[in-house]
Amino acid sequence: MTLATSASSHAANSEAINSNATPCAKIDAGYAIDDSVRGSFGSSNHANACIDVLRAHEDEPRRLRIFVDGKRALSNDAVAMGPGEGGAEGDPLQPLEVKGGSLVVKNAGGGGPLRWIETWHLTIRDGQWVIAGWDEDSWDSHSVADGGGNFHTSVNALTGAIQASYDPPDDDETAKRSTHHVCKLPPEWRSPAIAQVAAIRGRSWNCDAKLAKPIRSGG
Repeated sequence: MTLATSASSHAANSEAINSNATPCAKIDAGYAIDDSVRGSFGSSNHANACIDVLRAHEDEPRRLRIFVDGKRALSNDAVAMGPGEGGAEGDPLQPLEVKGGSLVVKNAGGGGPLRWIETWHLTIRDGQWVIAGWDEDSWDSHSVADGGGNFHTSVNALTGAIQASYDPPDDDETAKRSTHHVCKLPPEWRSPAIAQVAAIRGRSWNCDAKLAKPIRSGG
């Protein structure tokens, strides 16, 4: 997963993503409420949970908190990106959603010719909160010769299915064609803990020889 997360030229947004959000519990020291949702999570033995995102008073990472039956089950400072991590597009965090028994956390940003979106699907299985899957989308307006095009990767961490596709820019007249590949997630990355978000961001999920290998900076 390669994301352009250079410092934003915009000032960090001082307003909450959701102005009507109410915290699930007492707000951690040094933070303010940014967004919150309540819902039923999991495919069986549903857990009713309250989930909120807190924004640090300084330009620091956001904190995602999950509460079940009023008790904190999990905190994570990686999945919801900080206000300055969206590049020139500004604050990357989008409003939280609950879909199909999963929490959907989406970050979007970019700058210059590049736009990107990452989407995390978080759920509970056998009493453990896990990453059910993630999606990566990026659009590079450069020509095909310069690496441009539309890229999409979708990982289902519950079934292990990966789908990766590429489409050349609409206005590019080269002979390069669209591609679509399907492969399997390595067993050690099936249903990973939410604490693995940062490690997942630092690896490639394309269906090729680099699958699940660390992305080397500068290449």
